[in-house]
Amino acid sequence: MTTTLKNKHDAILAAALDLFADNGFHCAPISQVAAMAGVGVGSIYRYFKDKDELVHAVFAKVDDSLLQSITTSKDPTLSGRCEFIHLVTALIHYLDTHPQEYKFFEQYYNSPYGLENKRAKFLQENIADKSNPFLNIFSDNKNCLRQDLTLPVYLAMTFGPVSFLLRESLSGLVTLDEAMIQQTAEASWNAIKA
Repeated sequence: MTTTLKNKHDAILAAALDLFADNGFHCAPISQVAAMAGVGVGSIYRYFKDKDELVHAVFAKVDDSLLQSITTSKDPTLSGRCEFIHLVTALIHYLDTHPQEYKFFEQYYNSPYGLENKRAKFLQENIADKSNPFLNIFSDNKNCLRQDLTLPVYLAMTFGPVSFLLRESLSGLVTLDEAMIQQTAEASWNAIKA
């Protein structure tokens, strides 16, 4: 892809992210995405078959960015507890400093767009997906996690508190600080450990 084509592609993804995060998927027509990206509507269809493909492309880009960010400083010598707390802390920091991505994820995972992806990513038979550090923690028996919990419960007890905390922060009801982030990560760990 030439630089000009890559720039157009990136501009389209950035515009779509902002519009989807702020307006939702159904209130962000392709014409608005094109106008915000500074491209013609036809240009969008050169890169993406339809709006659904654009939504999934935005997800792939922000999910990859998030995953790279939270795993960059991963230390393989950490215990399961320390790794979990490190990952949750990194997740909160990333999403707090990238509110558009947070709003996009919330909409995506709670919409028909994200349901199939959520099933594939989190509810597969073999959860030892090396690309997902949380699933690796949940599937590793040496981490002394509660055995009476299913994967969806682990996910809810981990990401539920994170999501509510970020929502309160974005609305201005709480100001996140290091102590609050650490307490949230530790409370999530305490909820799932044996």
